[in-house]
Amino acid sequence: MPNQVIARGLSHVALVCSDMYETVKFWEELGIPLVKMEELPGGGQHSFHDMGNGAMLSYMSFDGAPPAQPGIASQHLDVRKDGAKTAIASMNHVAMDLPADRFDDVLATLKEKSIGVVTINHGSDAPFAKTPDEKTWIRSMYFRDPDGIAFEFASLMRELGTEEDLAPRAKNAKGERPDYTPVLLRKRPAHATE
Repeated sequence: MPNQVIARGLSHVALVCSDMYETVKFWEELGIPLVKMEELPGGGQHSFHDMGNGAMLSYMSFDGAPPAQPGIASQHLDVRKDGAKTAIASMNHVAMDLPADRFDDVLATLKEKSIGVVTINHGSDAPFAKTPDEKTWIRSMYFRDPDGIAFEFASLMRELGTEEDLAPRAKNAKGERPDYTPVLLRKRPAHATE
C-alpha cells in the first residue's frame, strides 16, 4: 500500500486564536464561511470554516491560553527580515489551494481589505515579479490572520513529481543525505501475465 494515497485530502487544520469573533469575521469576509461552532469545556470554542472540497479551517479558543510566541511556535512577523524558521512541532503556515485563474482576483480582494500580502512565484528567476513565468511551479500569496498566523493561497502552475522536482534529496537530523529513492522514482514491478 505505500504507493497509494490513503487520505482523500485535508479534513481540517486546527489553530488557536485569541478572539474567536474577530477570527470568524476575518475569514467570512474573505469568503471562507463558518459552518460549525462548538462550545468547549472550560469556556473555550472550536470553529470550522469551509475551504471547499470537504476541507476545513478550524480554530480553537481557550480561556487563559498562553500568548503567541513568534519565531518559536509560529513564523516571525517580518519573515523577510527575520526568516520563516520555527521550532520543531510548531505550525509554520497553512496553505490553501487556489485555482490559478482566481489568483489575481483574490489578491485584489486582500489588498482592498488592507490585508498585508506578499506574493512569490516559486521557482522563478524573478520570484517577486507581478506575473509568473515558465519556471514558476507554484504561485503564492502570503498573509496573516488577526492573531498573526501565517496563511498562503497557493496556485499550482504545473503537475509535480518529475525527476527534477524530486532531485533534492532529504537530509537527516545530522545534515546527511542518506541513500533513499522517493516512491515516485522507484521502478515499479511489471505485472505478471497469466
